[in-house]
Parts: sequence; C-alpha cells; structure tokens
Amino acid sequence: MKPQRQKSKQKDVAYKITTAATSEPITRAEAKNWLKLGSDTTDDTLVDTLITAARVWVENHCAISLLPQTVLETWDALPKDGTLTLSVAPLRSVSAVTYLDTAGVTQTIPVTVYDVDSVSMPARIVRAYGQTWPDTEESINRASAIYTVGYDNASAVPAPIKTAMLLTIADMYDNRTDYVKKMPTAAEYLLQAAGYRLFRFA
Repeated sequence: MKPQRQKSKQKDVAYKITTAATSEPITRAEAKNWLKLGSDTTDDTLVDTLITAARVWVENHCAISLLPQTVLETWDALPKDGTLTLSVAPLRSVSAVTYLDTAGVTQTIPVTVYDVDSVSMPARIVRAYGQTWPDTEESINRASAIYTVGYDNASAVPAPIKTAMLLTIADMYDNRTDYVKKMPTAAEYLLQAAGYRLFRFA
C-alpha cells in the first residue's frame, strides 16, 4: 500500500499497511445477490474488482481497516504533549513503539513508558503517568509504531459498513461506462449516520 502522509498537530505523520488482509469483507455471492445478477458469471471479474474498490473507498473515507492488517506509522518526533494519535482504526493491538536515538540507532520504548487507549476513536498511545519520552532529534520519521487494526473477520464487520459497500458497488456497476468521480451520497450518509466517519487531521 502506498504510504499515506497527513499534517497534524503532532508534526508530519505517515503510515502504510505492511501486512494486508487476504480476503474481502463481502463475498462475490453477496455482491451478486445485491446486484440481482443471479447465476450469470459474465461479470464475475468485474464484481470482484468493484468489491475491492468499494472496500478501499470505505476504508479511506472512514480511516478504518475492515479486516485484520498491520500498520507502520511514523512521526517526525515524539510529541511533547505525550500522545501519539493513530491514523487507522479499530485498534487491535500495539506491537512496538520505536525511535531513533540521538546517535541514529533504532531503540524500542519499553511498554511501561506508555499506555494504549484502544477505547477512543481514533486510538492513542499515551505517555504513562510519571514517564518521559526518550530524547530524539526532530528530523524525518524519528518515531514509529507498529500496530494491528481491523475487525476480527467478515462476520464482525458492522452491517452499516457492509451496506455502504454494497451501495457503492451498485453505484459503480450501474454507472461503469460514465461513472462520475464523486462520493456515493447514500453510502456516505449511511456511514456518517452510523458513526463511522472518523476525524481526520486537518
């Protein structure tokens, strides 16, 4: 996955998927049933492509991962306010938080130095009470976190998200010869109403 970079109050942030999901949250059969294609296999390859496109749109629109994936996120410095806000949800676990010390050597921050807030959306890695971040020079990609995100499996993906995917698939399928590059309004409204439109850094 191409690294995503965004500006935030905690300096430049970049992340990329290092271990991607190996399946989709919606099956071909589910999509074909929604499209009322029956047993016709003519457009099976197209349907598979649209499933992936719809999933990518939902994930980017909501800053979420629908199935388990591993993310590497980097910051230009450890934040003075003590909080690293993670760009992708829902958080499953944090594997490691590392930094480049003043000699340019990668070091792992002990888990006793920080707490993981997986309840908040977006999730956070917060410096523990009485602890301090280690010294690091403020430069490019000096701190990083490796963490896993995503729902347990396709069955655990919330129904509104799956429905938004199906609406997007139908929109792209029905308008594939002259598709207008715009948000699928019904899907967007559904995600927002269901509370899955997450805050993105400005």
